[in-house]
Amino acid sequence: MKAESLTEKLRVLTEFEAGRAQMAIEWVARARKPVAEIGGCLVKRCNLLALAHDLNLCIASSGEHVRAFVMPDRMPGYCFYGFYRYPWAVNALLKVWHGRPLGGQYDSLWLQGLVFGYSPDAIQRFISSALREPATNSHLARHNGRPQRPYRLCLHKVEIHGPLVRLVRRRSNRNGRYRKRD
Repeated sequence: MKAESLTEKLRVLTEFEAGRAQMAIEWVARARKPVAEIGGCLVKRCNLLALAHDLNLCIASSGEHVRAFVMPDRMPGYCFYGFYRYPWAVNALLKVWHGRPLGGQYDSLWLQGLVFGYSPDAIQRFISSALREPATNSHLARHNGRPQRPYRLCLHKVEIHGPLVRLVRRRSNRNGRYRKRD
């Protein structure tokens, strides 16, 4: 039996886009680039679950320890996607790209690290030491002790952010597959 190549397993990314993904993964993993954006698409035409599948395949085939993100673009109706290594980097991107106010418990830590020229690794080590508690696996934010609607959905090593989470849940069925549109 012949093994399938990466391009034969892809659902939505083209061979060119998968090549760009591999390059971006290397930039993040080896060149210490905090975030690498690789593409974007019109949300209405995008099967976000299939995109997450393809991004996970690219990560798995690279053998690197990175994660991917899919989030709304500044241009309404579009999303963009890419790779990152540290949680602070994607949180910084969300705050800067979407105009969310700084002021979270650890925002000043990564901001200071960037201003003073520390490497992404050093920033993550400092944030981890400041946390002094293990990260939670819960994807539900809490407000006054009550779970809030999630703004992040994890699909293996791909995180989908913002209003796209609601869109994925509305378009998919219980089996995790996209519904056919009429």
